[in-house]
Amino acid sequence: MQPALKNLITDVNGILVGSSEDKELCTGVTVIAGEKPFLAAVDVRGGGPGTKETDMLNLENSIGRADAIVLSGGSAFGLDASSEIQRLLRKDKKGYVVSDNIIPLVPSAVIFDLQPSKNYWENNQSIWKSLAKSAYENLNKSFLLGSKGAGYAAKTATLKGGQGSASWKQKFSNGLEYTVGSIVINNAVGNPLLNKGPHFLSGYLELENEFGGLGPSKEIFDEVIRAKRLNKDFENQLNTVIGIVATDAPLTRNNLKRLAIMSHDGIARSIHPSHTPMDGDTIFAITTNQIEDESKSPVSKNDLTILGSRCSDCVARACNRAIYEAESIDNLKPSWKELFEK
Repeated sequence: MQPALKNLITDVNGILVGSSEDKELCTGVTVIAGEKPFLAAVDVRGGGPGTKETDMLNLENSIGRADAIVLSGGSAFGLDASSEIQRLLRKDKKGYVVSDNIIPLVPSAVIFDLQPSKNYWENNQSIWKSLAKSAYENLNKSFLLGSKGAGYAAKTATLKGGQGSASWKQKFSNGLEYTVGSIVINNAVGNPLLNKGPHFLSGYLELENEFGGLGPSKEIFDEVIRAKRLNKDFENQLNTVIGIVATDAPLTRNNLKRLAIMSHDGIARSIHPSHTPMDGDTIFAITTNQIEDESKSPVSKNDLTILGSRCSDCVARACNRAIYEAESIDNLKPSWKELFEK
């Protein structure tokens, strides 16, 4: 088993990521884009999602593409970020052309990171539009994890959350090598640790010491202890894990929908509980190598099953890397390294 070169979603050829954060207002934006539009699908499992332009990705609808995808802080207000990315894409003449009109299609999802002490509305300007512009201008193959981008003020039940990413490559039965990758913003209602830690719930998936080198724990899963680790007022928490899985495998929209569905297992393996009434868990699936006719795909159903499994693994690993790389911000939550790194 091996991650790809950078162990980031940008190991998938054609994927770029940009992120920006405002330290004073304690929020951020992450943008995923490329030279060409992505074929895309989405699957929403949380009970409290904040999204935009996800309906167009449903299989029964006509257009299943994305010119960029935005992950943002700010709850529903953070959806402003996607409007700014739409404006910038149109300026660059990128988008869906209808009757000589260029219409960039920008699905997005948000986390709740609003702090009661922050003045987000000063001068009546949207901070998320400004952050989106900064993120778009620094689109790159390399980007930072932890308290960065949309994960700047993310938190979980027990630890500071953040932005995480992971990748994977392997050869398949057709003799071709495909890469998969993920990026997540881990702001979960649940606990990412096995009981009180320091081990991660899905620590057995770790590759090359990517989240501390602890590996799997021999400790028994204790539901009672884990339940006690949740905030007593977690019913009123508004949290979520949002993210994207990407591949260069030639896939259809139906194939991508299956990857998005399977990728939610990565959240379930890394966060307990997950997909709760208060979460907005949302996963987008994209490919940079789209095909229209599934019968002509070189990817068999067995290979699609493996791709989905690897995407799920990447989501789980990215969830853990988000926690491992995070730094404590404004005393929101302690970081993993503060508590456990010696």
